[in-house]
Order: sequence, then structure tokens, then C-alpha cells
Amino acid sequence: MQQLQAVIQGQLPPQQVDLQHLLHLAEQHTQPASSEYKLLELAINIVLASYLDQALEHL
Repeated sequence: MQQLQAVIQGQLPPQQVDLQHLLHLAEQHTQPASSEYKLLELAINIVLASYLDQALEHL
């Protein structure tokens, strides 16, 4: 979770997050009302947006 907080705070580039790790965390934290779920959701959105930006640069 510290890695996710670092991504959200801009201390860690989103591309350095292991996607398999994100999937593993998503499988563990399935309660939408939990703080872990919300943290994970925000970090995943940041990572996905970063990859979409990269993809757009190559179009």
C-alpha cells in the first residue's frame, strides 16, 4: 500500500508499479467501502491514465 500512496503523491512514476501486483491487491480488497479499496482504485486510475497518455503519444 505504501507504493500506491507514493504513486498517488507523485513520488513514484506510475510505470514503475507492477501490474500483476495491482491485480493481486484488487483480488484481496473487494469491499468498495474500505479505505484500501479506495486507495487501490485511485492508484489504478493513475497508472491506467499514464499508460493511455503514453499510447496517445504514439498515435
